[in-house]
Amino acid sequence: MYKGKFLTMYGRENISEQSNRAAPPPPESDSESTIRQTLLLSISQLEAMFTKPRIVAVAAILLAISVIIFALQVSRIEDNILPGGSPIGGDYVAFYGAASGAVSGEAAEMYDSARFEAQLLEVGPPRSSYKMTWQYPPTYFLLIAPLAFLPFIAGWIVWSLGSATAFWAVMRNLGARQTSLLILIAAPSTLHAFVTGQNGFLTAILLSIAAINGKNKPIIAGLAAALLTMKPQLGLLLPVVWIAAGYWRAFGVATLGSVAFAGLATYVFGTESWIAFFDAALGASDKVGAGIMPLYKMVTPFAFINHLTGISWLAAAFHIVIALIATILIARYWRCAEDREIMAASLCAGVFLVAPYAFYYELIVLAVPIFLVVKRAMASGWLAYEKLTIAIAVLLPMTLPGAPTTQGLSTGFICVSLVAWIVYRRMKISKSPT
Repeated sequence: MYKGKFLTMYGRENISEQSNRAAPPPPESDSESTIRQTLLLSISQLEAMFTKPRIVAVAAILLAISVIIFALQVSRIEDNILPGGSPIGGDYVAFYGAASGAVSGEAAEMYDSARFEAQLLEVGPPRSSYKMTWQYPPTYFLLIAPLAFLPFIAGWIVWSLGSATAFWAVMRNLGARQTSLLILIAAPSTLHAFVTGQNGFLTAILLSIAAINGKNKPIIAGLAAALLTMKPQLGLLLPVVWIAAGYWRAFGVATLGSVAFAGLATYVFGTESWIAFFDAALGASDKVGAGIMPLYKMVTPFAFINHLTGISWLAAAFHIVIALIATILIARYWRCAEDREIMAASLCAGVFLVAPYAFYYELIVLAVPIFLVVKRAMASGWLAYEKLTIAIAVLLPMTLPGAPTTQGLSTGFICVSLVAWIVYRRMKISKSPT
């Protein structure tokens, strides 16, 4: 009788539990196991080749190739126009033209595409057309206004070399030394940031300062974040992670600094410059959504799917999902973590997953999380496949910007995803404060 009761009370329950358990996965076949072991062994052997002398040699070769190509281009320059038809300094001409217009009292007019085109034809190297538009907020005029008082070439040299040198100084402050700095200089993303004359170095400087100093130097971090409002789409994660971590002083300084920065721009350039800016920004947003912008040059989730499939609504949905996942994961990590370096790496790695639009010449920002992960690996050991993944992420920008196609595969977002994955693995094991 007791045996029956026991079976009734426990046996059926146990049988039910056993039946609800998931069946174990089928064992691998001998061929599958062999293939897997061979693949892992090949990756391990490949990573073993990443010795310091080999890495230095590859970096030196890349740097030499970049210098030679650039020197050949410059040697054939005519009227500050490169052989391919682009002005030397690339997009720097837009900054130079906008600065000249703002200093002349025409800041608001720079947001009109026809007037801006005329401005570039007037002050830039001689071309039949530029087909550029101006979309930066009026605060950016405050940063670039001094360029208007320099000759075109001198201004480009000061702008590019100055911002690059400042970025390398920031990286040294983070701990980069000889080999790391050589790799940084030789990296394809550095070449893109320099030759395009863009503000990628400046963006990387401000992001890294804000990301690493929010707790211990909140005034410096807040002021850096305030200056970053000149490129607001790349600073969307900052207030989120600071609130999550409770960095209220940095948040307060950034808020007051942003208001003061905008107020100064309004005082100097007038309220009409802000009205013109918002009109231009809305137009740019419509162009991104419609896929009119050069998607092959962009590195965001939206650009990746839209360029791959041509389906805007699918690209928008994919971007929203990726942005939400990235924001939640990074904010949760900042809420409980104390590892400042990996926290900063997570913020910089997540920038392009959240930004509504970003271009390949801004990938220099990823040098910050890559270096911080390498620094940690050198101190505590490498994770499986980490060396190979980093190597691919560093070299992949060589393929950018790519062919000007309306549909295709964007390697820029693949690079962003690889760096995000590298940092995420470090976030999972990072527990101790630094």
